Amino acid sequence: MRIMAFTLAEVLITLGIIGIVAAMTLPSVINKIQNKDKTARLKKFYSSINQAVNRSIVDNGDPVYWVETLAYHNSDSLYDWFDKYIMKYMVVIKNCRNGKSACVGDYKVCNTPGQCTGGSALANSEVLYIFGDGSMITSITGGGVDNETGMATSLTLHVRFDTNGYQKPNTLGMDIFSFRMDINKNFHYAKCDTHKSITGGSVSLSDNRDKLVSACKTDPQTCGCLLMYDDWEFKNDYPW
Repeated sequence: MRIMAFTLAEVLITLGIIGIVAAMTLPSVINKIQNKDKTARLKKFYSSINQAVNRSIVDNGDPVYWVETLAYHNSDSLYDWFDKYIMKYMVVIKNCRNGKSACVGDYKVCNTPGQCTGGSALANSEVLYIFGDGSMITSITGGGVDNETGMATSLTLHVRFDTNGYQKPNTLGMDIFSFRMDINKNFHYAKCDTHKSITGGSVSLSDNRDKLVSACKTDPQTCGCLLMYDDWEFKNDYPW
């Protein structure tokens, strides 16, 4: 009786082919899984922070008055603000107010790869809060400032949500997404950050999608608007 079997060479060739196919497809599969996780976290954060604003309005009144004691680009003052108006209504496991530099550690927020802010610069001007799933936010004041008193006269908060916390790449458009809150204006809720921090100008959710894709590609601070337009999903042409 003749027994059919594979030779060692045939087995090795087959394993080699399987390995090549796996190497080609695995990164794509991993990327899709990671993007689905980021989508879920973005949706949860966007809902949670705006629910926090609603609850804070009930307790603290019209947000137009929330800015009165806020110093510009001062982390202690901004922690006071966030602790009172926002974070008491969200589930936070770590507030980096105490031991700011140690809490920040070597964490950086990068506008683009290589253009980053971290260390004492971040600790002195921004807040940092960590949520139970390991995601975190940092925020810095924008808007107008009284040059004599150093107090904010109109408040824009750039709130950056990092979907995977301390893990890299810690870069806008990749794992960090920027939101904007215009507190003492007509719209008080978090929305995507329309500001083009690199080239100047702004985008709008009323723009056509091609314009939002182009803006995200050159100004990753605006990528949240593209994602919001796409219901927070990472489409195949997402630039980052």
